[in-house]
Amino acid sequence: MALGIPLDIAEILNFVAIESGTKIEKVHLNTNISDELGIVGDDFHELIEAYSNKYHVNMDEYLWYFHSEDEGVNIWSFIFKPPWKKVEKIPITPQMLLNFAAKGKWLVVYPEHKVPTNRNDITYSNCLWLVLIIGFLVACYI
Repeated sequence: MALGIPLDIAEILNFVAIESGTKIEKVHLNTNISDELGIVGDDFHELIEAYSNKYHVNMDEYLWYFHSEDEGVNIWSFIFKPPWKKVEKIPITPQMLLNFAAKGKWLVVYPEHKVPTNRNDITYSNCLWLVLIIGFLVACYI
């Protein structure tokens, strides 16, 4: 490895296998990391963060919601769509990771889109949880 850039695809395949907890035999050049390996939410974000740190890839242009969904259950997402449900998913493959590492920059060209800066789905979910916890505490106190 020179300057943090992988010398070949085998290194990236091994990296993806280790970071995802997947057997190396399941990881190929065009494996869709999210869909085929089931790496979503926080696990996907941790893999991408480890990748950017290890291979010194500038992630300024990275938009997570095109590649993975949120972690956990969001009961309000059926009313207020989260960002990842408002865009068409773009798969990430080990081949793409190799190419980006060689260039030192995240090179996905995202389509024009509009995603609101506020997350009503999370706000309402948090409010619901707060009401349930307060209700539980009141019930226990009475």
